[in-house]
Amino acid sequence: MSADKFFDHTELLRCPVCGTAFSRSGASLICANGHTFDPSKKGYVHFAPNAAPSHYDRTLFEARRRILEAGFYDDVVDAIRRAMPNDPGVVLDAGCGDGTFTKRLQGETTVGIDLSKDAIQLAARGGGPILWAVGDLTRLPVADKSVDVVLNLFSPAHYAEFIRVLKPDGALIKLVPQEGYLREIRALMGSRLQNASYSNEAVVSHLSEKLSVADRARITYTRPLTTGQAGDFLRMTPLTFGAETGALDASALSEITIDVELLIAKQK
Repeated sequence: MSADKFFDHTELLRCPVCGTAFSRSGASLICANGHTFDPSKKGYVHFAPNAAPSHYDRTLFEARRRILEAGFYDDVVDAIRRAMPNDPGVVLDAGCGDGTFTKRLQGETTVGIDLSKDAIQLAARGGGPILWAVGDLTRLPVADKSVDVVLNLFSPAHYAEFIRVLKPDGALIKLVPQEGYLREIRALMGSRLQNASYSNEAVVSHLSEKLSVADRARITYTRPLTTGQAGDFLRMTPLTFGAETGALDASALSEITIDVELLIAKQK
């Protein structure tokens, strides 16, 4: 059943190598040019077998999942849900990570794509209808003009591909950090951070060149932390990449600030 769901949605998929449509051939997806991909019984397809290993490993995604399940981003998820259509048809989560956000923001049909195999394996645990795929955002295995909502949450973007897969009346919902995001970790990192301050205006400016920004909403709040939760935040954020293991004292963090901006964009 886990593999069958991909064969039920071949019209939504396309070959990431040559861009042609898929059909079923036995237990495989095969395109018009003979490129073949086999859905796993674990509920995902690996569409990027030659991709370089991701810097984001299983430890990071497991920590991220615990933080999300603890409710630290519930207000953010609620804001995203309000920004989505009441009955979203096809939802693509581009850069879905471990899939925790994806599962709470499903449409009638939902695709979750990430370049990290570890993340997709975590996302696919437990089965369910979501089409999980290891894939490159620069070559999405998704058909032209087939998606109602693209979610791009805390993830790099590839706007040419997003524009290609979005329906003419579709929407991109992008989540980016604001200047106060995880400021306590920035303070803890101190001089180990290359950039002590952060601005997302370059991201917003680039998005505005490609799509029309229809709405912007800032979401800011601070929550208390246990030491265990502080350790998970330190493990999950790229802010600490390069810091020596054990060099950061999780007990020094008693609270954390979530400061993000939600951007809703449409086709020009």
